[in-house]
Amino acid sequence: MDFINLLGADDVKSAGYAMKDATEDMNRAASYIAESLDRQRLFLDDWLMRLENILKEKNNGLPA
Repeated sequence: MDFINLLGADDVKSAGYAMKDATEDMNRAASYIAESLDRQRLFLDDWLMRLENILKEKNNGLPA
């Protein structure tokens, strides 16, 4: 069986691999951003709970 290599076929193949690598990099970056946002949300939830407790103590248990 004979094979014919078209001009530019290697470039197309190389571009395909580059696009696959770029997709993996973008997915990894999106995952890092999602993890960072989750940690930020947990930090802010904790901060708000602490603030709420401080305000309740300051108002002797009355709603803030």
